[in-house]
Amino acid sequence: MGENTQELADHGLCSHPRKLLSCSLFALFTLSLIYFIFYSSPSSFASYADLFDQFKTQRATKNTSLPPPLAWLQCDYSDGKWVWDDSVTGPRYDSENCDMKSTEKCVVNGKPDKGYLHWRWQPAGCNLTALDPAGFLRLVRGKRLAFVGDSTARNQAEALVCYLSTVARPETAHRYEERLGRKFWRWVFPAPHGVSVSTYWSPLLVRAEGHSEDYAMTQEAVVLDALTEPWTADADAMDVVVVSAGHWFPRPAMYYEDGEVVGVYSRPDLNKTDIGYLGPYRKVLRRTLEYISANSTGDTLVAVATIAPGHFDPGRSWNHRDACSRTKPYEAVEAEVAAADAEMRKVVLEEVAAAAAAAGRRRRGVRFEALDVTRLATLRPDGHPGPYLFAHAYDRRPVPETVANDCLHWCAPGLVDTFNDILAKMIVAGG
Repeated sequence: MGENTQELADHGLCSHPRKLLSCSLFALFTLSLIYFIFYSSPSSFASYADLFDQFKTQRATKNTSLPPPLAWLQCDYSDGKWVWDDSVTGPRYDSENCDMKSTEKCVVNGKPDKGYLHWRWQPAGCNLTALDPAGFLRLVRGKRLAFVGDSTARNQAEALVCYLSTVARPETAHRYEERLGRKFWRWVFPAPHGVSVSTYWSPLLVRAEGHSEDYAMTQEAVVLDALTEPWTADADAMDVVVVSAGHWFPRPAMYYEDGEVVGVYSRPDLNKTDIGYLGPYRKVLRRTLEYISANSTGDTLVAVATIAPGHFDPGRSWNHRDACSRTKPYEAVEAEVAAADAEMRKVVLEEVAAAAAAAGRRRRGVRFEALDVTRLATLRPDGHPGPYLFAHAYDRRPVPETVANDCLHWCAPGLVDTFNDILAKMIVAGG
């Protein structure tokens, strides 16, 4: 969910006062957008027009050297290019009757350009075939799949369930919704499959408290040593775990550990040491992986997704109808991974490698992999819903110049299916 700016006391990416303010505003906008896109009425977007103008230049900082992935010796799926696939005749699946957020249903919602459905990710040194739904259900027969984190985890899970629904109809076994949306969802593909897919809403993976009623202002107390339920309660019953969280970390926060304040991020109103958010992100991710490793009771695959950035046009306001109207992927020379995204990606790669090494030493049946999607997602500004958030909202009439946009999440079907194609290869590689 979104672009990120970040700061570590020892890196100084946002340590300068001016950069600190800019980073803070950008993080605030991202969280506000996430909330209002998924949980509010279209009219709620209007109050954020002025705020967005302050972060249009945030993604100008580029990263010139991405480290290689620390997993996937068989094939580096993170490096490649998008190629046009003439064999594609239409969407992989019909999302109209799928159990997913309506804002992801770009075809149903009338997004006029369908080209985004025809691009295929071609890794540099191998081929990535599309997930076969029938074959996938055979592969994971009797297993429990869990997607833990923010709305990017939900986005990916819903796309997978929708695709699998083309060969077997799932039952919705559990729903837990609040004003803020789907907190816990579980689909079950009954016999002969015996497969369940669950989503666990936990955007910071740990407990966080304190926000305004409408989530327009968030200055949360983040408890770094308190992992959240219900995902922790089910950790011993997960066979495949996708952890996708990160977009909620670049926000004003006060961090607690062992009942004490250990630092803040972007809280100049407090006389506390600003430690940035990258360190807390690393600490939370490490504890999450350690917890899963310690509580797993069998062979478990843990895939940690790297950040997948959004694509707001820096030359337009966020609520302009053309905020993300590009209809083709970027060429490699047109877009580099932003430095902030590269830093968060690096954290994931390092922590996954460390968790894998520790699991190997302890001879535990847990396999850790990085679902490294940062580069391939960076190149796809065409893959977002944009203003097409509601069914047939603009049939036979033009899109208003000022409109709510989602340039953060992914159309389904669309690019998000590539995430699941890679996940399937990870599962196959583990036998």
